[in-house]
Amino acid sequence: MILGGNILSLLREFEQRIESLLEGFFTRQFKSGVQPVEIAKKLVREMDAHRSISVSKVYVPNHYVIVTSEKDAEKLKPFEKTLISEFQNFLVSHAKKEGYDLLGLPQIEFKNSPKLLLGEIVIESYLESREVDTAKTGGAKMVETDVDLGAKKDAYLVRADADKETRLLLTAISTKIGRASDNQIVIPDPNVSRYHARVENLGSRYILKDLASTNGTFVNGTKVDERILKNGDVIMIGTTKLQFRRESGV
Repeated sequence: MILGGNILSLLREFEQRIESLLEGFFTRQFKSGVQPVEIAKKLVREMDAHRSISVSKVYVPNHYVIVTSEKDAEKLKPFEKTLISEFQNFLVSHAKKEGYDLLGLPQIEFKNSPKLLLGEIVIESYLESREVDTAKTGGAKMVETDVDLGAKKDAYLVRADADKETRLLLTAISTKIGRASDNQIVIPDPNVSRYHARVENLGSRYILKDLASTNGTFVNGTKVDERILKNGDVIMIGTTKLQFRRESGV
């Protein structure tokens, strides 16, 4: 991954702040082993790599687990509180510059693994629904959503007519699709009704229902009022094609 100018600037600021706060501790003592700036690079790569894109928003993970070797963990332990605060500020700044939507201040925790060698870092990330702390956003867009982001998703929609795959979130119970801004998936198309259709999660099945839309809802070219969705089905709403993906089950 080639780092752009914005992130390089943020990384320089981060490194300078860490050296100032910890009085050059890592420069003197961590001649081998993990470096905070390397963790910061991996955190931002993790954020960029795991974006969840809806029609109008780009959500990014808000929970990060930093896994290091046991030896590195011993060195980091006295400074974890300071590092967590700085990593949070760093991620909020990056999200602000990229226009990402954060659900609250990023939660960061440290863990260690005997399987990792000195200097090795593994980052795990999650997108969780939680209350928004607007006092600590630093200007980044912090948004609330009724999407059950904490649940592991085995089903989702993608824009079938996009140049690159755009994954659209499905809620835990019911996902509304339409032109109105309070839908979970917003399609700004005059051919789409304000509340056009919804996808209901019934556990083992996902059902698409038309909501008495003006121009109808189509699955694989056939107009439907209600249809059990199967992996690969193409949904046409207005001029937008959405493909249903299911990683397990039907």
